[in-house]
Amino acid sequence: MTARLLVFLLLLGMVPSAIAEDGSVVRIDHSFTLMEYDPGVEDAAIHPASNWVVIIGAEGYAVSMDKSSPSTMIPLADISDSDLLDSDYHPGGNTALIVGKNGSVLRYAISDHSIERAASAQSVGYDSMQAVSWNANGEWAYLGSSEGTLYRMRPSGNGSSEVIPMPGTGGSSITSIDCLPDPFVCLVTSAEEGIGMIDRDHILSWIGGSGPSWSDIVCRPGGVPVCVAISMDRSIAEIEFESGVVGLTTQTLEGLDGAPLSISLTSSNQILITAAPVEIMEHKPFGGGTFTWLTNEAIIDQSFGIGGSTITGVWEGNNGDYWIITRDGTVALLVPEEIGVAQGLPKLVTMLSFGIMGVMAIGIWSTRSNR
Repeated sequence: MTARLLVFLLLLGMVPSAIAEDGSVVRIDHSFTLMEYDPGVEDAAIHPASNWVVIIGAEGYAVSMDKSSPSTMIPLADISDSDLLDSDYHPGGNTALIVGKNGSVLRYAISDHSIERAASAQSVGYDSMQAVSWNANGEWAYLGSSEGTLYRMRPSGNGSSEVIPMPGTGGSSITSIDCLPDPFVCLVTSAEEGIGMIDRDHILSWIGGSGPSWSDIVCRPGGVPVCVAISMDRSIAEIEFESGVVGLTTQTLEGLDGAPLSISLTSSNQILITAAPVEIMEHKPFGGGTFTWLTNEAIIDQSFGIGGSTITGVWEGNNGDYWIITRDGTVALLVPEEIGVAQGLPKLVTMLSFGIMGVMAIGIWSTRSNR
């Protein structure tokens, strides 16, 4: 028996590990910097049908880079000196809206890599616009500000736009917006009011989650749709949709030293949470857990100039690799630790509360417009 056990242990030791010792499932292959000065990168907009990633940052910085080879990039026209804070592709994938401080609302076009003003600063009250998302059919875009204002906007011809204020925010800073095709809704996170939902009639309702100051939200369509929000105090919310009822589950993330900053959805439907100090986790909804993906220890050990900054964008490249960009303009390629890599080390997610808000099916589940 002892001999057989010894042989088993020896064989077990020969099996290659699927993850790094620190729990990372990817590693940094190489990195480069965009420029000598800090561009203050705030966001990276991606679209499955577009090969171009729109990078925006401080003092009107904007560049379009090749999704698979980011060193190939096109600087966009400098038409604003205000900080640009958020961006979102139109569902068609041919244009993107960019918003920022001092009422900045810009439109980027892939066809000629042009950038122009999409709405006047006066139409949004010269507010600091920090959240933007197109609804699923691309008819309207929703814009939110740090002052707590919410607008819906659509092109109206001759290069102008129709901009309509939306009530019901309670004056709470709108931090993030994302939308689903089915149900045809958009979810909104705020600093004070919690998490809200915009229905197909453009009515905002707060569905719960008050307490944490939510900083970002992402919605995953297809299969069983779900939206996931995060806050810097390590709270995670999952919003589910089943049989005309909206369910909101709030959790807290333990075993994490840093503070979650943003959340993103990859083209393969991974939900990735970035935190500071620099770390990335993968969250699997419906009880799947939250796991390390790229740890701060791995970043520091690999010394690619990323450890002292903040990751502000992540997207998939080719052949299972990923790219990240940091606020100071460092771009890095991430490759799997090993082919057939397993999930990283789990973080403890503890259920805090559960609430359900019943919503009538009309106006929520239909994807048809009533116009």
